[in-house]
Amino acid sequence: MDSFDYVHMVIPDVNGLPRGQVIPRRFVRQKLKTGVDLYYGVLMMGPNSEYTMKIEEYVTMENRNWKPDLSTLIATPWCDSGSRRTASVLCDLLKRDGTPDGLSTRGIVQQLLGKLRDNFGLTLKVAFEFEFFVMKEDTLEPLGGDSCQFFDLRRTEGNIDMFYDLCETLEKAGLHVMSFSSEFYAGQWELNFDPQDGIKAADMAFHVKNAVKSFFKRRGYTATFMSVPDDSLGRSGLHFNHSLWTAAGQNAMVDDQRKDAISDLALRWNAGILKHARALTALCCPTINCYRRLHRVACPSKNTWAVEHRTGMTRFRVSDNNVFIENRLPSSAANPYLVIAGHLAAGMAGLEAAEIELPPEMDLEHAQKLPVSLEEALDVFENDEVMLEAFGQRFVSCFVTGKWDGELTEYNLLWTAPEEKIIKFERKKYLESL
Repeated sequence: MDSFDYVHMVIPDVNGLPRGQVIPRRFVRQKLKTGVDLYYGVLMMGPNSEYTMKIEEYVTMENRNWKPDLSTLIATPWCDSGSRRTASVLCDLLKRDGTPDGLSTRGIVQQLLGKLRDNFGLTLKVAFEFEFFVMKEDTLEPLGGDSCQFFDLRRTEGNIDMFYDLCETLEKAGLHVMSFSSEFYAGQWELNFDPQDGIKAADMAFHVKNAVKSFFKRRGYTATFMSVPDDSLGRSGLHFNHSLWTAAGQNAMVDDQRKDAISDLALRWNAGILKHARALTALCCPTINCYRRLHRVACPSKNTWAVEHRTGMTRFRVSDNNVFIENRLPSSAANPYLVIAGHLAAGMAGLEAAEIELPPEMDLEHAQKLPVSLEEALDVFENDEVMLEAFGQRFVSCFVTGKWDGELTEYNLLWTAPEEKIIKFERKKYLESL
């Protein structure tokens, strides 16, 4: 602990952005014991701290205790300055009586993971695929030039020193990059990591996204997880790979007795995800800009599924006695905590249902069309009983109201504006913040 000069005490907000305070070494031990009392309405603000006065609680609320979870303390070398070393610790959001507050997205994941363990004897393993754009801060010129070649090693090798430095920086924080590569579009890159258990997967994803942005910012570049910075640049996703495991360490999605090796439990879990896919869209595609990505080539448009078929929304990946589900619905702009929480809620609903029907593979004729706008997705989300039970009415109301006040109301004033003005509005809203 004494090796760090500053410690960031952090809670991920509803957008997946870091909120908190920086504590100098002199006061670190004290604050790690007591936590800090801070205004918690900041956790539900928009991506640029847009504030809503429509939620009375935001106006009258007292502070909450941000209590450090010491198991999450990691070095954050992307924040170091000269010889000054920095660490980060994630905090729980606690009421005055010491009980968790339901507005913490990390807390929601922990609660649902507990239900998965207690009710089904299962744990979740997750691996995200991080796609993002990098461009010069002043000119927005894509890093690597205008090359649009998938897995283009020439583009990667031309910037290899920077990505070696990025990998080694993440490594010092215990964030182990499994692979990196150029993606299909100019200035687009991808990082991949090994699967992690439960809350560790969400924490890792949160740190990776913020580390990438800070790393490139200090080198004169803007790294953005905005889904579509410009229609001419392309689209970024956050593919969500996950599997279920028993207490004995067995993959519960595997059934050796079946020809396809996919267990009935896995099929029921997938059926739950498909049934609630339209509601999940609000969590997986949480910005106006995300809907420039959906309903395009190589991006989901309906709640379809498949085995080893890239056009399904969910895809079973089967190899070497291993089975997991990849969902291509999440946008790069998504909060990883909400992605995991939404899948836990939907998947467990599939396991709990007395009867749940899994539609035929790639049944495009009968599949439901995914929402085409954030407005439509929010309407489905706030009326989905499974999501209401999992997230609580208070969180759902704050989430939906915040999206309207922070993004949609202003956006809807532009509905007759030229396309150039609309995308400029979206870049101002999301390019730097996400």
